[in-house]
Amino acid sequence: MVDTPLKVGFIGCGGISRELYVQMYAGLADIAQVVAVADPVGELAEERRRMLTNAYLEEASRQRVLADKGWSPQERKANRETHLRKAEAAGTASGVSIRKYRTHEELLNDDEVQVAVVQTPPPVRAEPVVAAAESGRHVFSEGPMAPSVEEADAIVAAVSKAGVKYVSQCFPRYTRAMALARSAVESGRLGEMGSARVEMNNYRPQSYFDPDSPSGHWQGSWEGEGGGAVFHQGRYVIDPFLWVVGSRVVEVFAYSGPVLRRVEHDSLSQAVVRFANGATGSIHASLITHRQPRGHRSRIEISGRDASLLVLPEENAPPDLTQASTSFASADNPAALEELEALRAGVAQIPEQITQEYQTRLFLESIVDNSEPRVPIEVPRHHVELVRGIYKSAEERRPVTLPLDRDDPFYSRKGRLTHGVQRGE
Repeated sequence: MVDTPLKVGFIGCGGISRELYVQMYAGLADIAQVVAVADPVGELAEERRRMLTNAYLEEASRQRVLADKGWSPQERKANRETHLRKAEAAGTASGVSIRKYRTHEELLNDDEVQVAVVQTPPPVRAEPVVAAAESGRHVFSEGPMAPSVEEADAIVAAVSKAGVKYVSQCFPRYTRAMALARSAVESGRLGEMGSARVEMNNYRPQSYFDPDSPSGHWQGSWEGEGGGAVFHQGRYVIDPFLWVVGSRVVEVFAYSGPVLRRVEHDSLSQAVVRFANGATGSIHASLITHRQPRGHRSRIEISGRDASLLVLPEENAPPDLTQASTSFASADNPAALEELEALRAGVAQIPEQITQEYQTRLFLESIVDNSEPRVPIEVPRHHVELVRGIYKSAEERRPVTLPLDRDDPFYSRKGRLTHGVQRGE
């Protein structure tokens, strides 16, 4: 609990703000309060303003109920006081007259706003993120970071110059399993890295992309989504994978395209990659994989000279590794295995299963504490460039070296898949 909660402005009041961000920020009233919202559709901004006020009132009531719960004598004082403080914070937030604007420029002229939460679709995300950072606001953005390297670099430059905090939404990065995997690689106890591979095996029927679906007006298209299996949907596995590996991809050869789906971008991407540390690996992102009874919807596997690690989702968990476990193996180095297992104690305080509210609280705490976000901005930027390299390789049917040149069409949005793998239904 902070003395003065951070003041937050929502940029974009579409479906995701209604379904997720309203309730999430109601639960974060002890550290942040929404004071402004912006959307070109005035009705959406007004609706979000009313929903936030009601959510704060409901949260205050919920916390008061929890405060009176039958705690044990040992738990009673601390827990009751915590819930009463949260109830008070939510009650205070419900009394704020949330201001509404039509544009992000208008919202960023509101001097009270300290943090911008950007919830616009991928193709219209970079501009408000850059503007918010340049105005000195900390920024939490929906993911992926941007649909082109050009826009991602503009975000990195603006954030770096302003010295503000920035996080793009990808909460599977923050699980205990992922922290353990990252710690294992950083420790060096895997030995020299030989291979690193990642898989996402998801299923989206054609109806998911059709115009009459709830989101069909934007998903499945370049203009609406910016990319498919390996970009918008695959980030929940590929972005954490890149953070764990900790080495840039320097070469990629890929097949990618609208396999078995009528979409503009990729429903299937498969790539062979080479990392700067000398390791090679593979990236598999699918939206056409039917679920198998004992199949894993995602996996991260890294093999070193001394040992290997494997990150798998828990049984019946979502495919995005929000609830996962990390295991180690070694055929001939028991000392390395023992040292890797000892790393579990260092991440024991991190939840096994996390939510976006947990990720957002970490971001807000980094502002309050003036600490660095756990995952640096270079990771989502690297994901964007890897995706664009995959699309370039599939389009040109040859290996592609990274980083991309600034005059390359795939550095910007100009480069698109037109000749990639295409097999219709």
